[in-house]
Amino acid sequence: MPRRAIPRKAPRRTEGRKKTLLLDQALLDRARQALGARTETDTVTQALETVVRRGEQITGLRRLASLGPIDPARIAD
Repeated sequence: MPRRAIPRKAPRRTEGRKKTLLLDQALLDRARQALGARTETDTVTQALETVVRRGEQITGLRRLASLGPIDPARIAD
């Protein structure tokens, strides 16, 4: 009995909006290569996600720093 192919769902994409942007093509190409992105849209999306993630990391590090110095005696081995 032949096996039936399981239909694959298309990758979920958040709903986007079409934008017209004036971008430096060489910079976009470099970012695309650095990120390993397939398309220019993916490049911009990944770059924006990276900036947002970095901001969240900075916020977290600032909160951590506000707790004061780390006491090595309180760190479990």
